Amino acid sequence: MIKKLTLITALILTSFSFAQTNNGNELSSEGNSKVKVKPDIAIFRISIEKRNTIEKVAIKELNEEVEKLSKTLLNLGFTSKNIKVSDYDISKNENEENKNEYVVTNSLNIEFGLDNKLIDNFYQELQQGTHSDLNVDFVTQISSELEKSTKLKLVQLAIEDAKRNAENMSKSLNVKLGDVKNVSKFGNRLEYSGKFADLKVAAAESRKFSAPMPKTSFDKFEVEEEELEESITITFEILKK
Repeated sequence: MIKKLTLITALILTSFSFAQTNNGNELSSEGNSKVKVKPDIAIFRISIEKRNTIEKVAIKELNEEVEKLSKTLLNLGFTSKNIKVSDYDISKNENEENKNEYVVTNSLNIEFGLDNKLIDNFYQELQQGTHSDLNVDFVTQISSELEKSTKLKLVQLAIEDAKRNAENMSKSLNVKLGDVKNVSKFGNRLEYSGKFADLKVAAAESRKFSAPMPKTSFDKFEVEEEELEESITITFEILKK
């Protein structure tokens, strides 16, 4: 029985504190809330790289590939507002034959509302092998609007949890809660991002087959949810009964 009482006391002390201060007795109570939220934003990070010993040729090949990719994206249902340039780089190196080689890279960010069908169609298009020298990363995130609305609900739930905990503690201590002296908030967001395999290999291999390409995982599964949580600590004045 003594061991059980000790364990219960330890658990209570992790959520509450009761102290004598210069301003009188105070009780601090912590409230928590958490929820899993499905991301509503998807981002393709596409990098296109071309190499050639002639700079003008490398630039021309890159621009042609970017133009072809842009048409593919627009045909799939993306808009020009979804497509942003994140990087454009031209560098000169020496190749294995000790000749100058120009490497030209253009990186694009395609940000759009999460749509599994649209994502699946995009990867289906890449599997056809009509594009080359592309690297694609895929990430998801929660929009600021969804995060704000979710955080608002979490704060309200955490406050209610803190108040319930404080009331339970005050009953156990046989004291009465007074005014709120202080409120502090701490929120935590667990980020999630997914990365896919190098699509240059997949595109090259797909040219060997004439049969329809298999569906991707987006045809059957949802993206992983992110967890949002809030912690609220409320300090109450303790009144004499």
